[in-house]
Amino acid sequence: MNIITVINVLPLTVFMLTARWGGWTDLAWRDAFIFGGLCTIFVIAVYVYKRATFDRLMLGVNLFLLVGALLFLSNAFSLLYYYGAYKGVVFLSGIAVVGVITTFFSEAGFIGVEGRNKIAIRKASLQLLLFTIFGIIWSFVMNNYGLIITAVVPFIMLRIVREKLSKQL
Repeated sequence: MNIITVINVLPLTVFMLTARWGGWTDLAWRDAFIFGGLCTIFVIAVYVYKRATFDRLMLGVNLFLLVGALLFLSNAFSLLYYYGAYKGVVFLSGIAVVGVITTFFSEAGFIGVEGRNKIAIRKASLQLLLFTIFGIIWSFVMNNYGLIITAVVPFIMLRIVREKLSKQL
């Protein structure tokens, strides 16, 4: 196991542990986003230094954390409302933003696989992006059923889909 594998989940882990230790209060969520955002900056710096290929799904999670931290630090409470009211939708939207950018502007695509068959990578990336959009719709429809149903289940499904699609390349 290398350093990239270990630190890949650091921001999300710090985010969840901070919120949990803080009792899931508004103050705990603020601290969780700020600490998660700081960890995100660290992880991105390590990835860039090591010239590693970013895990696209975790990069989307990190975008979610970083934007949340910036919103808390700038007291943008009108935008933070959506983070609270539509947790899963906003969470998956960060992943979708990374998906769109990487699908159309990187060789490894959203799927995150380096290879010669650019058409297959683009196709797999578009399929993963489509699943992400379905996840956002699912999360919106199921919004009242809690974080596990609206964020965790779709995220696990995206990890499974990405793994299956990447093995086909």
